[in-house]
Amino acid sequence: MPPGRRKIHSFVALLVLIFFSPSLAQSQTTQGSNGWQLVWSDEFNGAAGSVPDSRKWTYDVGGGGWGNNEEEVYCAAGSDVSPCSPLTPNAVLDGQGNLVISAIHNNGAWTSARMKSEGMENLQYGRIEARMQLPMGAGVWPAFWLLGSNIHTSGWPLCGEMDVMEWVPQYGPSKTSSTVHGPFSGGNGVGSSFTFPNGGTVRDFHTYGIIWSPNQAQFYRDDPSAPYFTIQNTSDIPGDWVFNHDFFLIMNLAMGGYFPGYTDSTTPNPAVMLVDYVRIYRAAHTPAAGPLTINAGGVAQGSFFADTNFTGGKTVSTEAAIDTSLIPAPVPPQAVYQTARAGESQYTIRDLVPYAPYNVQLHFAETQVNGPGERRFSVTINSQTVLNRFDIFAAAGGKNKAIEENFKANADEYGNIVVQLTPRAPAQPLISGLVVSQTTDNEPTSGPVLLDSGGGEVGNFIADTDFSGGNQASSFAPVDTSLISSPVPPQAVFQSERWAPSTYTIGGFTPGTRHTVTLYFNEIYWSQPTQRQFNVLINGSQVLTNFDIVGMTGAKNKAVEEQFQATANSEGQIVIQLTRGARDQPKISGIAVN
Repeated sequence: MPPGRRKIHSFVALLVLIFFSPSLAQSQTTQGSNGWQLVWSDEFNGAAGSVPDSRKWTYDVGGGGWGNNEEEVYCAAGSDVSPCSPLTPNAVLDGQGNLVISAIHNNGAWTSARMKSEGMENLQYGRIEARMQLPMGAGVWPAFWLLGSNIHTSGWPLCGEMDVMEWVPQYGPSKTSSTVHGPFSGGNGVGSSFTFPNGGTVRDFHTYGIIWSPNQAQFYRDDPSAPYFTIQNTSDIPGDWVFNHDFFLIMNLAMGGYFPGYTDSTTPNPAVMLVDYVRIYRAAHTPAAGPLTINAGGVAQGSFFADTNFTGGKTVSTEAAIDTSLIPAPVPPQAVYQTARAGESQYTIRDLVPYAPYNVQLHFAETQVNGPGERRFSVTINSQTVLNRFDIFAAAGGKNKAIEENFKANADEYGNIVVQLTPRAPAQPLISGLVVSQTTDNEPTSGPVLLDSGGGEVGNFIADTDFSGGNQASSFAPVDTSLISSPVPPQAVFQSERWAPSTYTIGGFTPGTRHTVTLYFNEIYWSQPTQRQFNVLINGSQVLTNFDIVGMTGAKNKAVEEQFQATANSEGQIVIQLTRGARDQPKISGIAVN
């Protein structure tokens, strides 16, 4: 039911699905009423006559049939645009803890309300429910549903639609339905119906809800532990699954149209829908049994889920074979690299353990541009820059060649890890896959730690990790490594850097053990001595004061190393801090701890 367009239902097709698809009505994997945390609600507890909370709800307005030849004109709260009138409000609180949505016939026209959380509360996954009392009558069509937040860019039905509850006169007093719509079905939908037992009717208060998770939606009435209809990203859907992204809520009371039939002299005036509350729950945090794998821009492939948890961007694909020789085992399927999410986008990995450490693995393959420098973009994880002006072609060494970048990140206080991709001219970001898996910092490190500060994985050096603060920069200029002792790190280590005040907390060592710390530096910006001077501390002791890279090497793009002995602290950590000195910002290209 996107703005300006109302879906056109096929009542016959829906009945066929309801009565001849028993497998769809059976629960597959149920998360019961326990283990949920309330994260958003509107209890509608305002004073009688007050309007709904404008911080939580906005309105679709106008008439024109909404694509289904409906009769009503939707009005915003307090609107005086004819035929709307603040004297006969269509959405108002009753002072008894209820929202009242009224369809009112006056001067030959029906007015009603269509409230939505768009721009106020977009959501992805969880348990969403509303406790409602519905009107009945000729042409009456109440609904509680979710619409894809990408409606304005992708259109309907590509954006996806999940109808938690609908009632039309054909159902009779005891039945409601739940339906999903996507590019596979359009107006016909895939759905099922529920009949209240023991003489219950829609005129009673009932709870209408959905339990929504990646690649699955379950619909229930009153009891979330007993969903009556489950649909999954399997053979249940005869096409693309379009429900793994942000949606927003809608509550409306339509009047008349192709699906419910038309109003007549028996239709109640006003027709009134009461809403006791709307609530959104998230699953309680429990450690994941295995890694979360996402095929960015694509469908489920092997152990990778279909694209999910994203906002923004668009899908691109290729049929070209992808060289995965740089990817360590287990190598994702070819199809993961043959699809991608392109453009500015964000992945929000939810329901992790708050503050727990995770490995974040990002997979890339340049399938669109033909040379280095034609695409650059930045990546942040929980607002920390991990890749700056990243060039897939340059990092992988060619087109249609896969590369992965690995980072360590802690889930935030809400159990989220947010991966954001932002453009840096000339082209938009591109990502093929994500893998997020829980890790631990408590196991002693068995070998040397080699970090490519500000860069990705190269040779034996892992991608930049264990840092806080600073920014990333890089250069393609060749670097003179004649001052570096063997084994010499790859050129790429010295062509990337983390600059500005920052701290590396490298854990996993046995407390009290002695280690050799080698710090690698290269000046890619300044060309004269004293133009950059900074300080370095290891476990609180200053080891470099007003360190001047060009002053040490005598030239720009000439690398230098500094070695120190350090003892792991009581937590098994070696902490390296870079602070400002006499001029400009600190910087570092790589770290080795043996």
